[in-house]
Parts: sequence; structure tokens; C-alpha cells
Amino acid sequence: MLAAGAALFSLSCFAETSEELEDAAARLQYAFYTADAQSLQNVLRELEGYDVDERLEPLKSHHLAYGYWKLAQTQTHARRNGGSARDASGSAAKAVKTCIAHARAAREREPRLAEAYAIEAACDGMPSGLLGNFASGSCARSRALRTALSLDPQGPRVLLVEALCSPRDANDIARWRKVVEAFERAPPGSPGKPDWGHAEALAQLGAGYLQQGNAVAARDALERALVLAPDYADAQGLLAQAAASR
Repeated sequence: MLAAGAALFSLSCFAETSEELEDAAARLQYAFYTADAQSLQNVLRELEGYDVDERLEPLKSHHLAYGYWKLAQTQTHARRNGGSARDASGSAAKAVKTCIAHARAAREREPRLAEAYAIEAACDGMPSGLLGNFASGSCARSRALRTALSLDPQGPRVLLVEALCSPRDANDIARWRKVVEAFERAPPGSPGKPDWGHAEALAQLGAGYLQQGNAVAARDALERALVLAPDYADAQGLLAQAAASR
């Protein structure tokens, strides 16, 4: 009876820690959608302090890598929107390095975690483009992205990073439609699995349609993004542009 009680206690602690990780991941996504760099930093500091079961270490490292990637993007966007160039670029560069370190830790602990390789590629491609467009092109040629694609060639998050790493061109709409379709085909998320990216893919598709001058298709994609993430600031801004272009 005592042994059974100890096992039950162990499982209870494990479940609670797993739930805390999922909650932290959700808060990281929300902070990114709302372009709240301070909240991203707060959640990352909290997450770094978690003492998790060894089986959850890859997931913790993955969430940290994702959070620092989104922090770098948020800080870079803040700089473009009038923030201090020196402060924003320096903070973003630091976040990029931390992202890469955590992504490598995640995939070293779980070599088949394709999303960790994808995030590593995304962050590794950012430094040369921190003051311009995110997709500098270098991550499209990275070994980490090739590994991610070999592990999960139809994985929606892997395809999202591949699309982000590609320059905007005549194939842009087709590329982002492929990513969105991959998210729609994917089975529902399950505990312990990454679940980011769907709203971002729809926002990117909407941005592509908007660039083409197709305001109707842009609005459709952006409204779908906002159903998934109602507070997504970038999608809200793009939707306002689409509405104004009628």
C-alpha cells in the first residue's frame, strides 16, 4: 500500500509539472501575440526556474527556445516601430543566442524533436537580418532546417519555419497556403507536444494576399487567425490595412 501511495504521489507531481509547462507555453504565445516583450521576459524567467522531471527537460528547453525566438522578433519589431535602435538590436541579438542554446539543448535531449531543429534554424538565421526583414535567407540553407525537414517533412511548424526562411516572391501565396493546409490536416494537439504556429501561418498568408492586392482573401485569412488568437496584434493591424484597401 505504501509503495502504491508513493507511485501515485510521483505521478501526481509529474502531471502538475507537465501542466505548468503547458501553461507557461500558452502564456509565451499570448505575450507574443500581444507584442508584450516584458511579459515574454517574465514568463521566460519563471520557466527557467522550473525544476522538471528528466522526461520533461526536452519540452522545457523547447518552450524556452520558442520564447526567446519570439522575444527576439518582438524586440526587433519594437525597434522598427520607433524604439531605441541600440537597445532593441542588442536585446534581440542576446535573445537569439539564448534561443539557439535552448534549441540545441532540446534536440540533444530528444534528437527527433523536429520543432527544436526548426527553431534553431529560425534563430540562427536572424542576426544578419535583425534590423531588416526576419527572413535573411541564411536559415533556408541551414543544416538544422534540413534535419527538421528530414524528421518531419509535413510537420506544420517545420513548414512554417521553412516558409519564414524563404524570401517573399511569386511563390509566396502558394507556400503559405501549404503551411496553413498542413496545420489544418494535423491531428489535434496533445499534452506534451508543441502547438504553436497556426495563427501565425494564417497571418503570414493574409500578409501575402494583402501584398498582392487581394483584400478579400487577406481578410478571410486574417479573420481566421484572429479566431485562433483574438489578441494577435500583427493580425489586427493587417486586418485594418485590408479593410482600408477596399
